[in-house]
Amino acid sequence: MLYQPIKLAVILAGVLGTAVPQLAWSAEASDCGEDKKCQDYLRVSGDVMRQPVHLVSDPKQNRLPLPAYDGSGFLRSIPGFNITRKGGSGGDPMFRGLGGSRLNIVDDGQHVYGACGGRMDPPTNYIYPESYDEITVIKGPQTVKYGPVGSAGTILFEKNRHRFNQADLEGRASATGGSFDRRDAMVELSAGDKNYYLDFDMNQSSSDHYEDGNGNKVQSSYDRQNANLALGWTPTERTVLELAYGESSGEAEYADRLNKARQIDNRDVALLLQHEFESSWLTAVELQAFSNKNDHIMDRFDEGVNSGANVRRMTEGGHLWFELAPLDALELTLGLDYMSSKHDGRSMAPGDVGLDDLLNKPFKEDMRYQNYGLFAESRYRFEESDLGSSSLHAGLRIDDWNSELLIAQQGERDDTLYSGYLRYEFQTAQHQYYAGFGSAQRMPDYWEIMKTSANNPAQKAFDLKAETTNQFDIGWIYQGPVEASVSLFYGEIADYILIDSSGQATLARNIDASLYGGEASLDYALNEQWSSQLTVSYTHGENDTDKVALGQISPLEARLTVNYQWQSWTMAAQWRVVAAQDRYTLGHGNIVGQDLGPSSGFGTLALNASWSYSKDLSLILGVENLFDTAYAEHVSKAGTGNDLPGSEAMFRVNEPGRNLWAKLTYQF
Repeated sequence: MLYQPIKLAVILAGVLGTAVPQLAWSAEASDCGEDKKCQDYLRVSGDVMRQPVHLVSDPKQNRLPLPAYDGSGFLRSIPGFNITRKGGSGGDPMFRGLGGSRLNIVDDGQHVYGACGGRMDPPTNYIYPESYDEITVIKGPQTVKYGPVGSAGTILFEKNRHRFNQADLEGRASATGGSFDRRDAMVELSAGDKNYYLDFDMNQSSSDHYEDGNGNKVQSSYDRQNANLALGWTPTERTVLELAYGESSGEAEYADRLNKARQIDNRDVALLLQHEFESSWLTAVELQAFSNKNDHIMDRFDEGVNSGANVRRMTEGGHLWFELAPLDALELTLGLDYMSSKHDGRSMAPGDVGLDDLLNKPFKEDMRYQNYGLFAESRYRFEESDLGSSSLHAGLRIDDWNSELLIAQQGERDDTLYSGYLRYEFQTAQHQYYAGFGSAQRMPDYWEIMKTSANNPAQKAFDLKAETTNQFDIGWIYQGPVEASVSLFYGEIADYILIDSSGQATLARNIDASLYGGEASLDYALNEQWSSQLTVSYTHGENDTDKVALGQISPLEARLTVNYQWQSWTMAAQWRVVAAQDRYTLGHGNIVGQDLGPSSGFGTLALNASWSYSKDLSLILGVENLFDTAYAEHVSKAGTGNDLPGSEAMFRVNEPGRNLWAKLTYQF
C-alpha cells in the first residue's frame, strides 16, 4: 500500500511521456504555446513548468482559486505546494514536503524574515501577490545566485523597472469582495518621462472569521495594509537608479493558538543600481542594498489574560552582480552578497498588567546572524546540431556564517558552507529535456535553534549541524497543440533538522532523510473555445535514521480544470482531489508544524466566470468549495485554539466552506 501513490505518479509520467506526442500530432487545435488567447484563459487554472526547473507566473492574471491576499495563498495554486493553515492568514508554504528556510523566498531582491517564534508572520505574509509583475519558482537546489541556497527551491517575487519614452501615466486598480466579509482593494500607478519614473502601489485586505463545511466558525479574521513607493532615475537607456520604500501593517487571529496578533508590521527600504554595458565581455552590473524591520505584538489582553510579547527582526544586506560574456557561447554571472539579521523581544513579567506595561519593557536581543556569500553561475551553449540545441548550466557558492546565541547557554559559532549544481538541457523544436544534480548546505535557522537541544534539555539547540541536501532532478517539457511537462526528483538530506514534539519537550535534532516524487501536467486545447488542464503532484519522504515516515509530507494530489472561452466570456471549473495520508510519524515535523496523525482524502469543486467589457475592464465571479465540504489539509495545524463563542475546537484547522467572491479589475 505504501508504494501505490508513487507508482501512480510514475505511471502517469510515463503515459504523458509516450502518449502526448502522438496526441499532439493528431490534434487540430491551434498551438497553445504561441496563441496568446489560449494562454490567457489557461492561466485561469494555474501555472505549470514551461522551461527546465523554472515555473514563471503572472500574478496579475485571472486564476482559480480565490485571488490570494498573501504570498502563500498564491503559491498554493502551483503544483507541488501545500500550505499549513493556522487561520485566515499566516499560512506557511511547503514545496515537496519542505518549508521554512528550506525555501529561499526573495521579495524583489530582499530577504524579509519573520519575527514571531510561532510563525505568525512567515515571509510570504508581507507579500500581496497582485502588486508584483512576475513570480518565479526554481525547483530544488538549481541556483546559487539569490543568497543562501534554498534546498527545496527558490521563489522570486519581482517587480519591473518602468521606462517611459515620453511623459505618461498608467495604472491598474482592482477590488475583491467575498463571503465571510472578505474585502480587498488595490491600486497601482506608474508615471514618468524619459529621465524619471515613479511607481506606487497600495492595497488593503481584510476578512472576518470564516465557517468550515460543518458550519463551525473558525477563528481566522485578519486585516492588512501595504504601501510601496519607488523613485527611479534613468539617465540613459542602459541605466536605472531606484530608491524604494515600503510599509506593511496588520493584525490577525488564529484557530491553532490562544494568542492573537495585535500587530504584524514591516518597514523596508532598498537602493538599486542596474547598468548595461556595450562591452563584448562585461554586459551588465547590478548593485542592491536593503534594510527591513519586522515588529510583531501577540497577546491575550482582549480575553483579560495578562500574557503578551513584542518581538522584532531587523535585517540588512545587499548584493553585487556582474554579468559577463567571455565567449560567444558562454554566459557567466559573478556575485557577492551580504546579510546581517538580529532578533530581539520583550515580554510580560509577574505583576505587569496590559499593553502599556509590555511596551514599557526594554528589548532584549536573543540571536544574531551574519552571512557573506560568493558565487559564480554559468551557461554554456553547445553548437547546434540537426538533432537540436543543448546547454550546460553550472553554479558554485560559498557562504561564511557567524551566529551568536545571546540567551540560555549563549555562544558563538562560525560555519563555512558550500553549494553548487550542474544541469544539462537539450531542446528540439517542441521538446525540452533536462537532467541536473544540486547540492546545498543550509545553516540552522532561528526557529530551529530556539528549540530544546536533543543533547541537553537545559539548552537551546545551538549545537545543530548544518543540513546537506544532494538532489537529482530530471524532466521533460512538450510545447505544441498539447502542452505537457514531467518533473521528477530524488534527494538525500544528511543531518536533516527534525523538530520532534513527541516527548515532554519540543526538540530539534539531526537525522538523515530521503525524498522522491515530482509533478506532471497536461494542457490540451480541445478547440478554440474549450481547453483542459490536469496536474498531479506527489512526494514520498523517509526518516532514514529512525526508520519511519518523514513528518509533514502531503499526500498525492491531482487537479483537473476545464476552461471555456467565447468572445468576452470565460468560464472555468476546477476539481481538486487529494488522497488520504496514512504515512505519518506522530510529533515529527519541522518549524512549521508536526504530524498530528493520519488524514482523510477529500475532493472540492471550484467555479468561476469572467466577463471583459474591454481589454481594460473585467469582472470575475467565483465560488470555492461548491459543495460545502468539511476538510483539512494533512499539514494544517491543530485547531485547539479555536475559542470563539459558539464555535468548537477542531483536530486540524479546517479549510473554509462554500465561499462566493467577485473581483473587478480596471487598467488605464
